Order: sequence, then structure tokens, then C-alpha cells
Amino acid sequence: MIELTKKEREQVAEILKRRANEIAGYQSDLRNKQDLASVDFALEREIKRLRNLADKVNPPDTDEYD
Repeated sequence: MIELTKKEREQVAEILKRRANEIAGYQSDLRNKQDLASVDFALEREIKRLRNLADKVNPPDTDEYD
């Protein structure tokens, strides 16, 4: 396994977050057209998975005063 630089981790995280947002937009459009609970659930899980992965790849900066 190769080690990613901080910049590479930031780029991967950005791609994952962007993809999660694209899926969220598709999910919103789908909800307006028809009731597909199983598809909606699958999309919601994928959105969460991508966002969690993005945070693992490039954890948000934590402020010691938070």
C-alpha cells in the first residue's frame, strides 16, 4: 500500500464529497418523481459511506478549543 501525501488525501476527500453531493441531488430528484423507498435507502447509505470515507482519508482539522 502506498502512502498518500496530504494534498493527495485532500483531493481524494474532495472527490468523494463531490460524488456524495451528486448522489444526494439525484436522490432529491428521485423523491420528487416517485416513491422508491429501497432505492432511496440505498442512496442514503452510499452518501453516508462516501462522506465517512472522505473524512477517514482526510480528517477534518480539529481545534483544541472546540
